Amino acid sequence: MTDIIALLNQISDVWFNIIALNSLHLVVLFVLLFGISALFRKKSAVFLYSVWSLFLLKAILLPVIRLPFLQRSVIPVIPLNAIVANSTQILSTPETGATGTVTIQSILFLFWIAGITTLLIMYVRNEHLFFSSLKNSKPFPDQNRLPQLAVQLGIRKPVELRLSPNVPAPFTKGFRKPVIYLPQSALNWNEQQLNHVLCHELAHIQRKDIVIITIQNILNVFYFFHPLVWTANHHLNFQREKICDDSAIALLNENPARYGRTLMDNLESFLVNRRLPLIANGLFFSKKTIIKRFEYLLNRGKEIKMKLGPFQKAAIGMLTILIILTACNNQSDETPVSASDNADLPSSNSNVKFIPYDSPPSPIGGFKAIQENVIYPKADREAGNEGTVIVQAFLDENGDVTEAVILKSPGLEGLDNAAINAVKQTKFKPAMQKEKPVGVYITIPVIFKLNKEKETGESSQSLKNADGVEFIKYDSPPEPIGGFATIQKNIVLPDKKEIDGTALS
Repeated sequence: MTDIIALLNQISDVWFNIIALNSLHLVVLFVLLFGISALFRKKSAVFLYSVWSLFLLKAILLPVIRLPFLQRSVIPVIPLNAIVANSTQILSTPETGATGTVTIQSILFLFWIAGITTLLIMYVRNEHLFFSSLKNSKPFPDQNRLPQLAVQLGIRKPVELRLSPNVPAPFTKGFRKPVIYLPQSALNWNEQQLNHVLCHELAHIQRKDIVIITIQNILNVFYFFHPLVWTANHHLNFQREKICDDSAIALLNENPARYGRTLMDNLESFLVNRRLPLIANGLFFSKKTIIKRFEYLLNRGKEIKMKLGPFQKAAIGMLTILIILTACNNQSDETPVSASDNADLPSSNSNVKFIPYDSPPSPIGGFKAIQENVIYPKADREAGNEGTVIVQAFLDENGDVTEAVILKSPGLEGLDNAAINAVKQTKFKPAMQKEKPVGVYITIPVIFKLNKEKETGESSQSLKNADGVEFIKYDSPPEPIGGFATIQKNIVLPDKKEIDGTALS
């Protein structure tokens, strides 16, 4: 159970560092994008959509990318604590989960897993129920209008148009075989209103918005705890609808105000009183959204740019590069020796070839495997010698130590040999690069330290008193069978004299 908790703590610690850092990045980016969006709110919806898409990109790019030119050239160090050897062979273990206690990070990680699982179950269930209700849909009576509009938008794949009494508002689902669903009230629309709705939905299909919407829904689940992710997705959805409105107006060469009246005249029937599926493109969201879009249509210019300008492309490109760089991890896998060691590792070594890897090597069996191989030399223990030995070793593709040298020595040959022997006798899991094992150099600090509290008055495994009696060291003392009450029962006082006192045997 302790091993499971330790593993959970290690995983949750990595997860927490990544999520916490990226969440902080998202907060900073949201403030920046919100400022840009407010400053250029009168610009085209295409530009504003591109701006908010950068938030989506940052949410996807977790800070785990490693670029070689951002890495420091150091000798790779096994990401473990220093191996400590003392006279009783009680050796150090990793701090994380060493006591078998679940950390705060682990509790948050389990809460995150539970939240994701709950949301996924709810989403899958709701989507299944909604799409099951569409089984009674039927083809829309007028099937001639849709193919003509699709050709004008350059859509080659067939698009199906269906009518359903269970649909509260128009929406599109499907990527390979898109289907546009209309509510029952669509039978009462005039030709102008129908063209407005169909062109809007076809614009979603042309832009392949279903892919981005799916990614947004996944991120909403992944970052369910982050309100800014939900807010940014709302801004992205709003700009997407504005783009499709502009596309429909351009295709029909329609007056924006007349197109806007289609939204307002049918507001009550279009208002979503029942939810739409998550994985779908919809014409209508809420009353507030429709009013905002109507205001946009009234205030928009006659000519709306559907593509980014040169300066807009440059700005988006620079922000994209900045976001990618923030996702790069420039920290090496070096585990520094503590300052108490009073020694610095060499920053470079002419005999070392630096080999990049995706996952570091690790001893098979964990810390215990190395610890069991570290033997405190008897002579040094008796002499009270202590010190830190830093061993540099080369691990081949099989995880075997083929070479080991001393980088730092306390000047005690016995400790040096003990450290090298311990490293050489340990079998390692090799480092991996692109799912293939590679040979790498590692650096392991081995600290020899006497347990002075237990060594007081004794400097070897066996000591003798003045009479020559040998005292043998033990890990746990003997106990009488049945407890100390058994000894008490066996005590018989002499009949002749009653003498108070204590007898030592």
